[in-house]
Amino acid sequence: MRQRIQRVPSVQAEDAWHRVWRAWLRPAILIFLIWTAVGVFLSLPDMLKGLPWHHFTAKLIDSWAWALLTPALLLIDKKVVPKDQNIFRLSLLFLLLSVPFSLVHTYLAGYLLLFVPQVWWNPLTNGEFAVYYFLGGWQTYCAAVGIFQSFRYYSRYLTGQLELGRVEKSLLEWRLNALRLHLEPHFLFNTLNAISSEVGADPVLARNMIGDLAALLRGSLDCKDRSEIPLAQELTLLEHYISIQRFRFGDRIQIELDIEPEALTAMVPSMLLQPLVENAIRHGLEGRLSGGAIDILARRTAGQLQIRVLDDGVGLPANWRKESSAGLGIRVTGERLAVLYPDLGEQALTIQPRPGGGTEVAICIPLSEKWR
Repeated sequence: MRQRIQRVPSVQAEDAWHRVWRAWLRPAILIFLIWTAVGVFLSLPDMLKGLPWHHFTAKLIDSWAWALLTPALLLIDKKVVPKDQNIFRLSLLFLLLSVPFSLVHTYLAGYLLLFVPQVWWNPLTNGEFAVYYFLGGWQTYCAAVGIFQSFRYYSRYLTGQLELGRVEKSLLEWRLNALRLHLEPHFLFNTLNAISSEVGADPVLARNMIGDLAALLRGSLDCKDRSEIPLAQELTLLEHYISIQRFRFGDRIQIELDIEPEALTAMVPSMLLQPLVENAIRHGLEGRLSGGAIDILARRTAGQLQIRVLDDGVGLPANWRKESSAGLGIRVTGERLAVLYPDLGEQALTIQPRPGGGTEVAICIPLSEKWR
């Protein structure tokens, strides 16, 4: 307890020192160094001409006088500019302030130059140079204010770009969530219809289907805040849906997964495979007494994840077009892929008939193993 009491003043003193350093000392040193650099730059022509040292000192003192006035400039910039964004009123304000600032600088520089008697062009001892100092100070004031405002507007531009990026990201996430919300009720209604058809005939089967549906919905809610999930997690969600379909169709429909182990960590949109499998069952296999088979394949190749959903069902109609004939599941899946991977274009989702009968749905996704 005694040691703790002894350390508190030291910690408080250290915190106070850091606050003073950040609020006052560091900005003051930075202002001094910047104006010193300006003074050295302005004195370079005199140095190259070989003029005496007091010419160099006079330019430094002139810059240091502006260093003393800079806090007042920054205070006005901080208090006034954020409250008034009108460029004409701000220009008029700074123009009016240029006169008192230039006068104060003239007298302040003249006072500091009294410590260097060799400077005979001091505006306080030689009135002929007062106008020269005033005009020179006015030009420096205008340049300093212009630089301050340039940095301020550039900072606003960067802040605006960051805000725009955040808004665009929020809009993208909102659109993806809207697409998911559009898709999930469609799937839910279809599944509930399937369950309701089994309630009277086989209550045990209906209960098992409800259990898988609940597990699927819980898994979907767990990943609702992420636009992408690992393929392994997506396959876990799909397994609950496949269980529901196995309860419904028994041996009539065979669903096989052929997933490359290296592909399991790749990131894919959540609830990507379920609408594709549902579409294959409803439009390819459900109407056939003999049922059929669905194969789901995933491979990593050439920096991309290739997913294929194959069925040996009735295939596509002769005049089928993805743009006009696709159902809700395919359409929403295509829109989600287009939002997440705009560079892939039509390559992201392709649908074509299989040579031996049935349909092939192919999805191309850029390889990524990072959470979005």
